[in-house]
Amino acid sequence: MVKGVALIAWDVVEGGVVRMKYPEDVEVPDNIVQQIQISHNFAESYIITEEKNWNSISFFNKDKEAIIMLILEKYDDGSDYIPVLEEFNKELETNAEGELLIQHLKRIYDFSLNVFRTRDEVISKLSNEVAFLKTKEYDIQRKFEKIIEANNLNVKSKVQFLLATNDYLSLKDLQKSINTSPSWLLKVLSTLTKEGIIELNKKKKIYFLKF
Repeated sequence: MVKGVALIAWDVVEGGVVRMKYPEDVEVPDNIVQQIQISHNFAESYIITEEKNWNSISFFNKDKEAIIMLILEKYDDGSDYIPVLEEFNKELETNAEGELLIQHLKRIYDFSLNVFRTRDEVISKLSNEVAFLKTKEYDIQRKFEKIIEANNLNVKSKVQFLLATNDYLSLKDLQKSINTSPSWLLKVLSTLTKEGIIELNKKKKIYFLKF
């Protein structure tokens, strides 16, 4: 997420200087300021700066002769924040100055926090749901395997259970899992194919359930 926003201007004596920043306590090392100022070289461009303890994305506004910079968390991908940086740059174009500009920057800063916090919450929720579904899938597969291992099913049922828990199986795979004669297994597979329950991919020589 965005840790802060800073506006860097050019001073003929000091070089790059932080004209304003928000929040006020966000740290912007002088060596980083000079590095970013030199990197932009007064050309309109987006620059991602990643150092050991620093991560930011910045844009040089040629008309305002200023660099708008977003300070990011260590592992953030700067390219994700280009739309946010563009919103900050639009505020810079409004000619707002002083306290008014700070209020505008604060408004967009707070908005960006809410957007990315919501995004992270959505990603976290999706990750939890995927993990739950994977666990449930594993549990169902184990239950199917338990039924098959009990050896009280006929060959026809075993074939369907095995193909229900696997995307596809070859004849060899089925022979390993089902204790029956090759000729009877082939007869059962032929019957299931004719009934439209399973299908054989002749090119790959694999069976799969039709649904």
